[in-house]
Amino acid sequence: MLSYLLDALQYNHGRWLRPGKATLSFAVFFLLTVGYSLQLHAEDESSVSSFPLSGSLRLTGEGEKSTLSHSLLNPSNILMRPETRAEGFLLGNTTFKGLGGAVESEIRLGYEYLDGKDSSFLEKKLSDVNINQLYYQATSGPFLFQVGRKKVRWGVGYSYSPTDLITQLKNPEDPEDRLNKIKGADLFQLTYIKNNSELDLVYFPMINWSSSNAFINSSRFGLRWYNLIDPFDLAFVGKAEQQGQWASGLNTSVAIGKAIELHAEYLYTSQSNTNYPNLYLDPSETAYPFFLQQKKKGANDILLGGQVTFYGDWNLTAEYLYHGSGYSSEEFNAYINRLKSLNMQFGTSYNQLPIVAGLQESALNFSTPLRQHYLFGRLYHPNVTHSISLEMYSFLSLADRSGLFVIKPKYTGSKSYEVYYCMEKFWGKNVTEFGLIPDRLKGIVGISLFLDK
Repeated sequence: MLSYLLDALQYNHGRWLRPGKATLSFAVFFLLTVGYSLQLHAEDESSVSSFPLSGSLRLTGEGEKSTLSHSLLNPSNILMRPETRAEGFLLGNTTFKGLGGAVESEIRLGYEYLDGKDSSFLEKKLSDVNINQLYYQATSGPFLFQVGRKKVRWGVGYSYSPTDLITQLKNPEDPEDRLNKIKGADLFQLTYIKNNSELDLVYFPMINWSSSNAFINSSRFGLRWYNLIDPFDLAFVGKAEQQGQWASGLNTSVAIGKAIELHAEYLYTSQSNTNYPNLYLDPSETAYPFFLQQKKKGANDILLGGQVTFYGDWNLTAEYLYHGSGYSSEEFNAYINRLKSLNMQFGTSYNQLPIVAGLQESALNFSTPLRQHYLFGRLYHPNVTHSISLEMYSFLSLADRSGLFVIKPKYTGSKSYEVYYCMEKFWGKNVTEFGLIPDRLKGIVGISLFLDK
């Protein structure tokens, strides 16, 4: 869900995607085409009402200043966490109607600059080209066919959706995907729609685009049956993988009047992919690996939540999450004891290589939610005063009372631009889940320009 440290290791090992000539050329052509389409719309809307290509462009710039914490995962900033970040990206969305259907796309061109006090920052400039979506769809009677890369939304949760089996689109740190970094899944989908029911059959293999090895690493299949039983939305979902793992569950939502909405999700997974600490290994030893993928019995994920809109257009969202494959108290204590031991040896041991390797292994196996019980809350107002919206939300681990808090005021000017400020605060002792996060406080300022008509 939240992988705070994987991106740090990406900085360290340089695993960012660099735009190859073919991808970059395609992206530039795409953006120029969108720009041409928008220009036509601006010049004479009536003359292009039947024009098959439409789209929008968004240009966003953002600056971030971070204060690092004294995390057990990051002594002497070995993960190379940046303290300053500047990022800009251009996001283009297009719809082309033709070929008996339509082609939908979302292309992101980004540039990022990182800096920190640590002189070991060797690579500060990062660029990427992401094809978040690019798929073709066509209809024939009650059938809808889709092929390509697509974001698939099956869940109903606001902060996180266990039943989003195809594409996990929700992240409690950033539920709206502010920087548009989430990619869709490569898939073939057939949908049957009749009255208030819908059946989705999806083949979404794990594809290797950059290696000379097998193009399809493994096959995965998904199924969703949705039905509207007024006033309830009800969906059953399932997934099966080539290795024999499977998952199934359901979600539902109901509106009560115009002000209240309730929702729930349940998912059973046959086998957890989580790596757990080895409880039988002395944490002070530098044996590797310390984390093993133990085959545990199936895990349950449960999400219960709702939202209410009350006086003055204030909207309150609250959710409880049970993460069945999360660490037990014994497993989390083993994780902490491992980090304490590595920190005691860091900088004092004659051979630092196994110590650093152990810390990096621990970072790779850290992602929130790491435990089992969580609460999420959000308070939002679309227009507090003079086109200024206000959003505040928090994610809390009930196991140790650590968590994060985000406040984001945003000014929207004449629908063509917006300016926002975002503050992220993490709290908790360094032996708690959120206390392990290397960032204590983040301040983010951004501006978005909407270049469509």
